[in-house]
Amino acid sequence: MRCRQSGVTLIELVIAMVITGIIVAAVVFFVFPVRQSAELTMRAELTDIADNALQRMARDIRRALPNSVRVDGTGQYLEFLEVRTAGRYRGDGGGASGGTDCDNDDAALGTPDNDQLSFDTVADRCFKTVGKLPTAPVVGDFVVLNNHGPGFAGQDAYATAGTLNRVAISGVDTGEAGRDRIAFAPTAFQRDLHDSPGKRFYVVSGPVTYGCSGGTMTRYQGYAIAAAQGTPPGGSSAPIAGNVVGCAFDYNPNVSPQIGLLTLRLTLAKARSDGSLERVSLYHAVHVSNIP
Repeated sequence: MRCRQSGVTLIELVIAMVITGIIVAAVVFFVFPVRQSAELTMRAELTDIADNALQRMARDIRRALPNSVRVDGTGQYLEFLEVRTAGRYRGDGGGASGGTDCDNDDAALGTPDNDQLSFDTVADRCFKTVGKLPTAPVVGDFVVLNNHGPGFAGQDAYATAGTLNRVAISGVDTGEAGRDRIAFAPTAFQRDLHDSPGKRFYVVSGPVTYGCSGGTMTRYQGYAIAAAQGTPPGGSSAPIAGNVVGCAFDYNPNVSPQIGLLTLRLTLAKARSDGSLERVSLYHAVHVSNIP
């Protein structure tokens, strides 16, 4: 009787090795590049999101009222008062006008000379600008004078009690050529505290906060000015960036005379296909003008 033996021939073994090599080569030359391309796309996406968020913050902060930028103790929340427009107020009477005169609340000045901010014993309730404003104020905005920020009594726009350097606008008249009229409730601005050396005033639309929490950077607005910084402050909110795993704000108000430096650090991360994290960190610095 013949005994039959089973197995593989040398030729079959060589063929199997060749096929295995082809599969391995396909994985190396096709699968890995696809994965690397996906990771590169993810990295670019995260970088774009982080850069857009920081650039938007920088644009907003450049509209901050001088000496109003503040950061909470955790470095996770940044707040400032947003300027809608700014100009110069009259320190002397502007002469005859082609529009509505300010009320004759100071008889010693008369009309139309009451279109100035006189800072005397009579509470001002109106003034006219030197030239036209680039953007019209809105009723409910605030006029702020000579703001030096927290720590300066009577010169802190965040203050809600005591002598204030801000007042809510009650009326705006932009119909006169060459100047605008801004009215507000009677307020006792004080010359030694509120009279700006450059006769500057700022119109503030309200506070704005950027905060990081729960993996999201959020922008808050539409809430009331408060002496203490809220974290979060309330009001309406809009997400600016997701996948946030790190966020740090740091502010030095005096890196040079009347110039502040704000540093922003943002880290985003997203899971790769292998379960590890793709991480992107961006740093941005913003110079802040603090000339009141």
